[in-house]
Amino acid sequence: ISVKVAPNAIRAYSIATKLSPNKFALLVDIRPGGPGSKFFEHLKSGDKVPFLGPFGVFTLKLDEKVDKMLFLGTGSGMSAIRCMIDTALKEHKLKIPIKLYFGLTYVKEIFWDDYFDELKKEYPNFDYEISIFKPEESWSGHQGFITEEVEKDCPDAGNVVAYLCGHRAMIADATELLLKHGCPKTRIYTERFV
Repeated sequence: ISVKVAPNAIRAYSIATKLSPNKFALLVDIRPGGPGSKFFEHLKSGDKVPFLGPFGVFTLKLDEKVDKMLFLGTGSGMSAIRCMIDTALKEHKLKIPIKLYFGLTYVKEIFWDDYFDELKKEYPNFDYEISIFKPEESWSGHQGFITEEVEKDCPDAGNVVAYLCGHRAMIADATELLLKHGCPKTRIYTERFV
């Protein structure tokens, strides 16, 4: 959706969850400190938020005949990714394997871990992995970039579809990796952030 965050500023945000036919939630990173961050940081319960939409072309494609779905997200790019995974599992009851690779810089940035744990318990075809680029010593999960895990897990990407959302460097590296492993460019869908 496009949100009017200041008199002369509009910013785009991906819907994270559909709460009901007329309600949805957004995931907003307020750390950058720009007009959008400040707008959401100062909202109070009950405030009206002017927006247009939904818009965009980064949407789930259900007509792909594939053996596996890959989702790669970094930071607030997880917003669109979560919505797509929910749609695939809960609304369309897809049974093919669905794997999420979730990349963050620090352990303290982890969010929605409990949610994805519950999803994994409820849907045996869903799995996810968190990668931390700058972990603390106590972190026992994957250290590094999510592309390293994709390369290990997916030596043959010829019959997968991939959805990538987040940092532009991740998008570029993951796209190159998937193409190298045989995924057709037409089955790599992206939404990049600066």
